[in-house]
Amino acid sequence: MKTERIKLDTFVNRDDFYPRLELLLTVKSFDLQAIRQRYIASKQNKSGKAGSVERRKVSEGGLVYVAIEGGKIVEERVLATLAEPRGIQVQGDLLGISSENTIYLATPQGTRSMTHPWFSYIHTLDFNPDRTRFVVASSGLDCLFEFDLHTLEVTWEWFGWENGFQIAHDPATNSEIRLTRKPAEAAEFARQEIHHLLISDPQAQVLPTAKRAAFINSVCYDTENPGQLLATFFHEGAVYAIDMASGEARKVLGGLKTPHGGRNLQGKFFATSTGSGEVVIGNPAEEIRYDFAGLAGKPAELGELEWLQNSVQMGENFITIDSNRTSLVIFNPRQQIYSRIPYNHDWAVQDIVQQEGITQLVNGPLMSSLLEKVKK
Repeated sequence: MKTERIKLDTFVNRDDFYPRLELLLTVKSFDLQAIRQRYIASKQNKSGKAGSVERRKVSEGGLVYVAIEGGKIVEERVLATLAEPRGIQVQGDLLGISSENTIYLATPQGTRSMTHPWFSYIHTLDFNPDRTRFVVASSGLDCLFEFDLHTLEVTWEWFGWENGFQIAHDPATNSEIRLTRKPAEAAEFARQEIHHLLISDPQAQVLPTAKRAAFINSVCYDTENPGQLLATFFHEGAVYAIDMASGEARKVLGGLKTPHGGRNLQGKFFATSTGSGEVVIGNPAEEIRYDFAGLAGKPAELGELEWLQNSVQMGENFITIDSNRTSLVIFNPRQQIYSRIPYNHDWAVQDIVQQEGITQLVNGPLMSSLLEKVKK
């Protein structure tokens, strides 16, 4: 593996290389400090897996609109409050938001909410290019689902436990646990005296973050390869390509630390290595890592800890959510310039949408309809 590491603090700090930006943000919680404390505490998990070890109370978060000019947020509006919103996706006149175990969908045909027995701590959703289906990462139970956008029927499903990602670890002892949803398999594990956990009632049973096998926290359609999905595996630190026909998962980007947001960028793969503070672009043979360590704005008490939540591409620029610096960082690799835009220190920002027409969307009937559905 050929790796090139580029320190972002060697770039020139400028605020004039991008136009006015209008963004939609999902804020998972309006209490970032509580999340930081849990994350720091999870460093003591004997399994070495980050994240909570027991069920916690669901946080209140929200959908937020911000406008950026000249390195500053010049306008912000909390459009709605809802339970831990994470994923947001906009494709023309399609809008989707995930909120813990519920998906909200707004289309020209109407606005609906939906759930599923195996939805738990949903992270992302993504519409397919022909606007007929969408895929969801049910991160709390290591599974993925595709639905028909019009009927909301399941068109495809994939469980990590049945495709090579079955072994979890007890965060207190680091002992292996086999996860299963099949009673017959659980009985066989019991016969062989193999430590296991049967999830027979997914709506009543939960897996805290540290006890999940894969923790698939993002999934999207690979627009370069029809029939393939890209999924980010938090615990392993990898991006996998999943063939929807065979179910086979193939690692396309590894060596990441608690990553988010795997995507395909013209044949190279892209993800945010959250825990190492890097944005990574590459493939199994070579990669470039843009390293955020050394940037100003991080509280001294966080020491060497890094937390880049997610990143999106916008032209030749990238925009990254830097949770430890409570800033959006826009950087241009070719010109070697960056801009750091601070946001509210209480926000745990999870995801971003940036595209033309955000203002019209925010002020239009599609958003109004969605917000009315969320309030109910």
